[in-house]
Amino acid sequence: MSWWKKVVHFFTPLSSAELPNPLKEEMETVRARNKKGRYVADDPSTPNVNEAYTKVPKKKADLVRKNNV
Repeated sequence: MSWWKKVVHFFTPLSSAELPNPLKEEMETVRARNKKGRYVADDPSTPNVNEAYTKVPKKKADLVRKNNV
């Protein structure tokens, strides 16, 4: 990146995609579990969907701990 592009980038306002959203919860990928607490296996008949992992919101304590460290 040239120095002129850096100057222009510094003075231009951020787009809505670049702005951080405080209301958006950060998601974490964890292993999926069934009602008994056992891990769920991935179904090979659905190649584009991974049932073995799910996304859950991060815990607030984890976010606070990472920010303070």
